[in-house]
Amino acid sequence: MAEITIHNIEKYLNFQEVEQVDNIEWIEPIFISAYKAYLEENNLEPKIKNTYLHQMLTTNYTEGKTYSPIENICTRRDIEKISDYLVSIMMKRFVLYSEEGKNDIKHYLRYLFSEMMNNVADHSASPIGGYAIAQFYPSKRIVQFAIADRGIGFLENVKLKENVNNEGDAIKIALQKGFTASKNRMYSHERNAGFGLYAMKGILEQTGGLFTIISNDTIYRFYNNREKIEKLSTPYKGVIVSFHFYTDEINLTLEEFQRGYLWYNEDDDELLY
Repeated sequence: MAEITIHNIEKYLNFQEVEQVDNIEWIEPIFISAYKAYLEENNLEPKIKNTYLHQMLTTNYTEGKTYSPIENICTRRDIEKISDYLVSIMMKRFVLYSEEGKNDIKHYLRYLFSEMMNNVADHSASPIGGYAIAQFYPSKRIVQFAIADRGIGFLENVKLKENVNNEGDAIKIALQKGFTASKNRMYSHERNAGFGLYAMKGILEQTGGLFTIISNDTIYRFYNNREKIEKLSTPYKGVIVSFHFYTDEINLTLEEFQRGYLWYNEDDDELLY
């Protein structure tokens, strides 16, 4: 069965030849979000025969699906509302979990979704914002989330704070604890305290998950606690971030994770996030 997944997305980034997907039987959110961003930036209608993809891109969402509608992220103003909505759709699939288990999943998903959307709102400089979508795969107990923009990428952001000259090194720096390219400050701390991508990586390490980041000409993969960086034969303008969150592998509550992974304020012993 022909598939477009988080594992082979780099083969399907030439959206000018998108007819290549017409016979694809399985398409994951990572492609859908990226293609939607491309269409919106170029003010194009999807010219595809693939029924599933066409439905995802053009049809209003109906209840009972395993996937969410595609949401447009432009500013921080609506992120909490959008995140809660996406989480509520995912949570409808976890009917066999205990209440404690469902609460843990809900808290993690809300945190992960919000952080990834905040990154787009704060740093992408994308003319169309970003497009986010989530899907639950019941047989594997996996939530895949993807968000794509058409902005400036990691390198231009990280260069504001660090001496770096390629996208791969910029992504690695952006994943470090406490790094932020934000120039805004709130309450004497930088507005984005630099925990978003670092926390995402930590959560996925704890739960056996994986993620992919594409920034312009580079793809970064984190899988089985290993990272791999490669140049793309077909560059993508902007950033795509997608992850698999394994819902059966949660061993810490979100609060326990935050206390173990995120920084404390030494003066008042409170977390900064």
